[in-house]
Formats: sequence, C-alpha cells, structure tokens
Amino acid sequence: MKRVLKWLGVLAVVGFAMMLMIKIPALGLSEAAFCGKCHVMEEQVLTYQHSPHASVANCGDCHDPHGLVTGSAFAAFVGTRDVYRVVTNTAPAEIRTKGLSKNVLQANCLRCHSNLLCEVKDTRENNGSYCFHCHQEIVHNKK
Repeated sequence: MKRVLKWLGVLAVVGFAMMLMIKIPALGLSEAAFCGKCHVMEEQVLTYQHSPHASVANCGDCHDPHGLVTGSAFAAFVGTRDVYRVVTNTAPAEIRTKGLSKNVLQANCLRCHSNLLCEVKDTRENNGSYCFHCHQEIVHNKK
C-alpha cells in the first residue's frame, strides 16, 4: 500500500509540474503560432494577427488567468477540452466565449487597461456588460 501511495504522490508531483510548464514562455504554448496549429482556430489567429493587440499580447495574456497555478490549471483544462473536441469532431462551428472564460477575459481587460478604466472601473458593475461586448471587434473582428 505504501508503494502505491508513493507512486501516486510521484505522479501527482510530475503531473503538477507538467501543468505548470504551460506557463513557461519559452515553450510558446500561449502564442498564436501554437494556438493556430488547430484548424478550428485559424480565423481567430488570423484576426488576432491583424489586431492592435498582436504586438503587445499573446493568446494566453487575454484568455488565461495570470496566476501561475490558476493560469496553468485553467490553460491545461481548456486545452485538453479543445483537443478532445477536435479529435472527436465536436468543436463548435462558431467559437464563442462562455462561462468562466468571460470572467477571465474581463479580469485581463481590467488588468491591462486599468489606466484607461480608473474612472469607469469594472464595466460589469451596476448591471453593466463585459468590456468585450462593446469591443469584441478589436481583436477578433468578424470577416
């Protein structure tokens, strides 16, 4: 029994370390070149590459939480889900932001643009909407 627990512990540590590797910039797992390898992301990568954000932010800067552990866990979950959808041919025809991803995007808008939003604060307050509801065309403009 001790041996099994030891190996489970080792696997947990290795798995956790691999999950954290997602956030290592040198691996490029948050870059458009990596995200664009999947054919369902071609339009998103193309529109991003022609946006003002392309020179200052990568995909992970907007779409992942910025904490090392929270960002790694989120990216690992979303990436695994996306690979599953591609392999099983269940990827949606139109990719839309849902659930927790909306909150991650909003937090990252506020983090990067806090100097512009010092008066406005969080646009969701007082029954407001997410930043990207009004500004969705800035990064991923529709063709």
